[in-house]
Amino acid sequence: MPTYRTINRPADLADYTAPPVTEVVLGVQFNSIERFLSPHLGLVWERFKSNFPNVEEQPALPPTFETFGPHPQFFPAIGLQMFAVNMPRVFLINNDRTQLLQVQRDRFLHNWRKIETGGDYPRFEKMLETFEQGLETFADVVSKEQLGDIVPNQCEVSYINQIPIPVDGNLYSVIGKVFAQHTEKMVLDDLGSPEDLRFLLRYVIRDESGAPVGRAIVSADPAWRADGTTIIQLTLTARGKPAAPTFRGVVEFLERGRSHLVGAFTRLTSPEMHKEWGRTR
Repeated sequence: MPTYRTINRPADLADYTAPPVTEVVLGVQFNSIERFLSPHLGLVWERFKSNFPNVEEQPALPPTFETFGPHPQFFPAIGLQMFAVNMPRVFLINNDRTQLLQVQRDRFLHNWRKIETGGDYPRFEKMLETFEQGLETFADVVSKEQLGDIVPNQCEVSYINQIPIPVDGNLYSVIGKVFAQHTEKMVLDDLGSPEDLRFLLRYVIRDESGAPVGRAIVSADPAWRADGTTIIQLTLTARGKPAAPTFRGVVEFLERGRSHLVGAFTRLTSPEMHKEWGRTR
């Protein structure tokens, strides 16, 4: 099987021993394989069930594109897809429920999720290995069943971080601690500190010629866990078109997107929090 991924973590990338990450997603969207029907999902599961023995059915995700033009795009463009309502998406889940594959006729995704009984984040390189192997296996099923070609059109890497608010703390004090260098001027003489803060930042990812190919999106919002704990949910996503509609192009976009997001996380959060999260470089 061809390997396009970087084996080792880039030396110039910041690293943390205890990052607040609770979920990571690597995914590819491709032109819809209209001949891929529900029975084929069973064939796919047969190839994965030894490592992902649990199955859940979910509604299909709509096709999503980062598009560019004379007017800003405030939300990802949602494409129309015929018969998508009748075609499910399946989760293939490992035994400790920390990792899953998502499969539908125009998507293949790999997720890691933090749970109390699960292990630590396996790191990007290991996730990319699982994603690449899984995509090759999925493509083999599609090829052997003569269902059509897999033509990637968008890629995505996302990090979801949860930063808890201490019981004796308040939301803005933690926000000020996490984003210290950006919040100092938000305290007003007559109103004091904000009660809370949420933001959405979007950056354009460009190719070597300067043409836009995707976006890096960072959002922070107050939220609550199922147990009632107040948190700041910090989500970073890189989404866009691979340089070539090939598996190599997909992996290269995911690697580049990961570098952009780790850089954004490091630049936007404070040195004080970097110590708390165990930054090593």
